[in-house]
Amino acid sequence: MRLSGTEVGFFEDHVDEQALEVGVSGVDETGVRRSFSIQRSTYEPDAQEVLSGMDSYNVSNERGFTVYGCLRSVRLEATLLTLEFASEDADILEVPTVVDVDLADSGVDIANLSAKIRDAVDWGAQEKRPRLIGAGWR
Repeated sequence: MRLSGTEVGFFEDHVDEQALEVGVSGVDETGVRRSFSIQRSTYEPDAQEVLSGMDSYNVSNERGFTVYGCLRSVRLEATLLTLEFASEDADILEVPTVVDVDLADSGVDIANLSAKIRDAVDWGAQEKRPRLIGAGWR
C-alpha cells in the first residue's frame, strides 16, 4: 500500500493524558483516506501492562483497530516513510505488511518527524521495538 501523505501531527502530554503520539494520514492508490497513529505512554509499563502485552508502543488505524509492538521496521529515506508490520498485526489492521507513506507534499519537518517517531517506538519491551532503517533518523 502506498499513501500520498497529506497530514502529519504530533501530540505530547506528560501530565493528563500521559501519552506521546505521532499521526500520519493520507490517501491510498484507490482514493481512500487512511491514517495511522503511533502512540506510547510517558510512564514505564506496570505489571498489568506487561502481563497483557501492552508494554510497548501501539499503532492504531482510522478504523480504531490497535496493535501493540507490531512494527518490524520503520524506514525513513528523504520524504518516504515505510512501516513494515508483522503479518499477524497487519491482518488485524487490515493493511499489507508494508505501507509506504510519501510525505513530499505534507509539509512536515522530516527531522522533527524522525525524532518523534524514534521517541514513540523506542520505549517499553526491547524485543518489541522496530529496527530503524535509513539515513533520516536523529
